[in-house]
Amino acid sequence: MTHLFTAHFQIRQYELNSHGKLPNSTLQRLFQETATLATRDVGYEVRYHAERESIWIVHQITLEHLRSVRYPDELAITTWLSDTQKVRTHREYLARNVQTNEIVARGRAHWVHLDAKTLRPLRLPAELFEKFAPNGKSALVQIEPRAYPAPQIDLPEFRATRRVYRYEADEVKHVNNAMYIDWVEEALADAIMRPSTPLRSAQDARRLCVYRHDIEYMRSALPGDEVEIVVRLVGVGKTASAWNLEIKRGDELLVRDHMTALWVNEKGKPVRWYM
Repeated sequence: MTHLFTAHFQIRQYELNSHGKLPNSTLQRLFQETATLATRDVGYEVRYHAERESIWIVHQITLEHLRSVRYPDELAITTWLSDTQKVRTHREYLARNVQTNEIVARGRAHWVHLDAKTLRPLRLPAELFEKFAPNGKSALVQIEPRAYPAPQIDLPEFRATRRVYRYEADEVKHVNNAMYIDWVEEALADAIMRPSTPLRSAQDARRLCVYRHDIEYMRSALPGDEVEIVVRLVGVGKTASAWNLEIKRGDELLVRDHMTALWVNEKGKPVRWYM
C-alpha cells in the first residue's frame, strides 16, 4: 500500500508577506518539511543517510498555489511517491485548509539520490520501493504548464543582478530551492514596474499573483556569487500571463523557471490582463 503521510502546520503571523498572505516560498518550505517528516516516518532518519554518505536534492519542482492562505489557517499537507526509478523519485504534495477542507495548493517534486562526496547519482536502496509503494498518481491536474498565445505588446526582457548572501545558504552550503522562488518573484515585480514598460501605468505590480512555478535546478548558487536574473514575457491570456525566468552565474545557467501569473483585483478575483 502506498505510504501516505500528512503533516499539519499552523500558519504563523511572521510567515505572511506584505499582503497578509502566505508566500509561495514558504509554501515550498512546508512541502519540503513534509517530505522530510514522511521519510522519517518510515525510518529514514538523518543518521541513516549520514552513515551511507548519501543525500537527496531537488532537480525540478512544480508548485500551484490555488487559494490564499492567511493567519491563523491550519494546513494539512499530504505527500506520497508517484513513481521511483533507479536514482530518482517523484514526490507529490496536496495541501488542504483544515477548517474548510479546500485544496489550497498542489505540488510535484523530482528528487534525485546522490553520493554525498562525489555528487554522482546513487542507486536507491531496494527497501525504499517496498516502504513507499508508489501509486502512479500525480497531485497535479495538469503536469505541463498551460500554453498561452504570444504577447502582442513589446516588452523587452528584463535583467537584474544580485549577490548571494551567506544567510541564504542551507546546511549543504548552497542556496535552498525555496529561496530562488523569492528571487524570481521579486525580479518579475521589478520587470513590470520599470519605467519603460507599458504595464506600469496600467497595473499595480502588487496585483500580479503568481499561480504556478515550474522550476528546474541545474546548478547551485553559492554565497559570494554574483548572479543575473533574466525575465521574459512569453504568453498572454485573458487574465493570465506566462514568463520564462533564468538565473545565471556568468554564462552558466543555474535555474530555469516557467512562471504562470494572474492579474487579480483587490478582492483576489482574476481580472483581464493589462488592457
